[in-house]
Amino acid sequence: MMKRLLVSALLGLGITVSAVAAEYPIGKPSERGGLEVAAVYLQPVEMDPPGMMRAAKDSDIHLEADIHALADNPNGLPEGAWAPYLVVDYQLQKIGSDKVIKGNLMPMVANDGPHYGDNVKLDGPGKYKLTFSVAPPSANAMSHFGRHVDKETGVSAWFAPFTLDYEFVYAGTGKKGGY
Repeated sequence: MMKRLLVSALLGLGITVSAVAAEYPIGKPSERGGLEVAAVYLQPVEMDPPGMMRAAKDSDIHLEADIHALADNPNGLPEGAWAPYLVVDYQLQKIGSDKVIKGNLMPMVANDGPHYGDNVKLDGPGKYKLTFSVAPPSANAMSHFGRHVDKETGVSAWFAPFTLDYEFVYAGTGKKGGY
């Protein structure tokens, strides 16, 4: 009886562990424009609505930019709050290759909170250079994220667009939940 309980407990633990996706940091978080930007990747993910990005089965990684307000954010975002409506683009290039992979990171939410992300097909295992280009909501003419500008309730002008560069090694795909 005790053996059966132990096996059941271990199986239950295994199911719980396999449901967690491991995130791999890319470089160290950077601070710009009153924001902290952290780059990470994990295994490709299934998305809703279907078709909003490359299918997980056709991708190597899910690339993320976790962007949150710093304590001194001049745009009215409280410390630690996710920064909405940003325009976040990425460029990836395997060191030694001429192939450049570009795209836009879309706003989305997962069990660890909101972020910007995209499923990406890489150029095989190797060392990569990643560049994030981050622009304020005003960079997208179709974005309607207003900013109070009156004397009583106004906030500072949006930050100037910036880029961040990273390098990381991609070892290839592994089983779901780990590389």
